[in-house]
Amino acid sequence: MNPDYWKGKTVVVTGGSSGIGEAILSALSKIDCKLINLSRTQPELLKRKGAFPAELLHIQTDLSSEREIDKAIKKISKEYRGIDVLFANAGVTTHSRFDGTRIETFRKTFDINFFGPIYLIQRLLPQIKLNVGTVIATSTVSGLYGIPGRSAYSSSKSALHAVLEAARIELSEQGVSFVIFCPPYTKTKLRASGLDGDGNPLNEGYYPSRKIKTPEEVALKMLNAVEDPESRLVIMDSSGFFLKWLRNIAPAFLERTLFKKLYKDFH
Repeated sequence: MNPDYWKGKTVVVTGGSSGIGEAILSALSKIDCKLINLSRTQPELLKRKGAFPAELLHIQTDLSSEREIDKAIKKISKEYRGIDVLFANAGVTTHSRFDGTRIETFRKTFDINFFGPIYLIQRLLPQIKLNVGTVIATSTVSGLYGIPGRSAYSSSKSALHAVLEAARIELSEQGVSFVIFCPPYTKTKLRASGLDGDGNPLNEGYYPSRKIKTPEEVALKMLNAVEDPESRLVIMDSSGFFLKWLRNIAPAFLERTLFKKLYKDFH
């Protein structure tokens, strides 16, 4: 991370009250920049407002609601002229078999992971264009392939990928950058706050694993990705590369591997 890159920049972060979003805010709070957080709950960092050089504004927002996004945009437009970076970070996971997932749960997952981010990006785009800015979306390696036990989650993220890839090409002449960032398992509240097939809270803990990343590790990689003008689809570990390449090279082998590895997740 190059602190000079972020000095004076105006940065919007969604889901900054916990996990990766909170780690992004924490890292940038040490730099003289303008931070705008959109989430339903207030980040702990706000309690220390004035103790760090960054200017921090929190706007309470349900990112699955177009009405609340409109209110947030109105406030941002009143306070700030242009946006340099948008971290579209907020999201929800859904764990259930395809044949055990209600269509309402698919819709709820898409509202948070797809329609919410897309609507926010569209509404902020004039200000992002003004500063020739960057949009970086927190996705998942599960968005690279249909993962068993994650059909709603995988499909919502895959759809997001497709839109941002199209937007990247369409807006390339205007200099706007779009980065899709796929972290591996990270120690966050994502699984605890996720949904089951009926749309109820999942209340699962994260997988105990030596390979699990901290939010701080992921946030640092995301900041580095924004600084790199060549960033497009960024993957942090071997699991992502495994999915990315095997789906084209050996799809039958990939299916057998996922069946064995995640069997307990869909039975």
